[in-house]
Amino acid sequence: MNRFLGIDLSDGVKRHHLIAYFIAAFVSSSYAGALAMLQPGLLQVMEIPPAEQAMLTGYLSAMQEVILIVLMGIMGALADRVGRKPVYVFGLLATATGFTLYPHADSIAELIVYRIIVAFGSAAMIGMMVTVIADYSRDSTRGKANGLQGLIATLGAFLPPLLGALPKLFVDQGFDELAAQRITFASAGALGVVAAIVVAFGLAPHVERASSVARESILDMLREGAKASRNAGIALSYGAAFISRGDLAVTGAFMSLWLVQFGTGVMGLEPSEAMFQLAVPRVMAVVGGALVGSLLMGYISDKVTRVTAVAMAAGLAAAVYLSIFFVEDPTAPWVMALLGVMGVAEISAFVSSQALVGERAPAQRRGSIIGLFGVSGAVGILIGTAGGGWLFANIGPSAPFVLFGILNSVVFVWALVVRSRSL
Repeated sequence: MNRFLGIDLSDGVKRHHLIAYFIAAFVSSSYAGALAMLQPGLLQVMEIPPAEQAMLTGYLSAMQEVILIVLMGIMGALADRVGRKPVYVFGLLATATGFTLYPHADSIAELIVYRIIVAFGSAAMIGMMVTVIADYSRDSTRGKANGLQGLIATLGAFLPPLLGALPKLFVDQGFDELAAQRITFASAGALGVVAAIVVAFGLAPHVERASSVARESILDMLREGAKASRNAGIALSYGAAFISRGDLAVTGAFMSLWLVQFGTGVMGLEPSEAMFQLAVPRVMAVVGGALVGSLLMGYISDKVTRVTAVAMAAGLAAAVYLSIFFVEDPTAPWVMALLGVMGVAEISAFVSSQALVGERAPAQRRGSIIGLFGVSGAVGILIGTAGGGWLFANIGPSAPFVLFGILNSVVFVWALVVRSRSL
């Protein structure tokens, strides 16, 4: 048995395959939060009225998630047929293209077109990021594997704040605000091209699959993947995917927006200054908490049942997100500490849900099942961004967080019920 970094590797998987995967996962995870960090500043530069920015943010994210809902199951089934590598390469290159074009939009209509390109790439990229680690690890160390992947994903989450700091640096060097945005987005696009090259040459050449499955149509694969939800554990993993991705989306989309609007509207800062002084350090606090939480939940997931791990993560997330109701000033010192705990909660839900679906999904159906797992996550992101955008604009900036505090409470109770029935 081949073992690397504490992970028992599957047959045919070598150490360099896992290293290549982690490089790709690092870039993939950075893309997940990059638009949420960069878009508020771009909307300010495009002179879109502040009152419209929250709704536009929600609608653009919602459109992307609808595309993900439609495509992620298909991408997962396609990966069961042709392998993970070509699907992953396509996802990274399409996402990189969308990012590079994004700040060249002269209208909301162009923003929509470029966001569609990003969405097509994300459907492939996100699904493969989850599927490949499930392929590469044996069940004995699946929690550690997902914890380490969560750590890599968290390190990748440091990139959006760093990218968010670039526009001010470019402005200080003499570039105008629009040029600074374009250079920043192009830098983000270059990362995807590099990762695509690493995937093309570094991932395992094929994924072992049953010949009968390989001959099935995409529709049959999706149908069989849907039937797997009759398993209580897989159904719970779909629910956990819903809240874990929704948690990340709400924090990514609306915490930065809240801080940028607070900085420009209350403190009189320029958009780049508000991003640099307020949003970047607080997003870093979330990421710092996630660094701790990824390793902690990876360890816990191998020590308790994966259902118990999901219950623990959902319970913590419920408490943290409901606490945002009491935040009036997002720059208050105590909020920084709360955001650190939020990072622990977010990544714990992320890691525990992936470990659960990886454990319960049969190897020959893994792409399809994890594709539908991704669809559940996309629905969570859709509710978080579209519904959250409306709540942010019409009720208050804490409302999207409170919504997901309630939804995390539901999954917490659901996990306890599944756990009690399996004892």
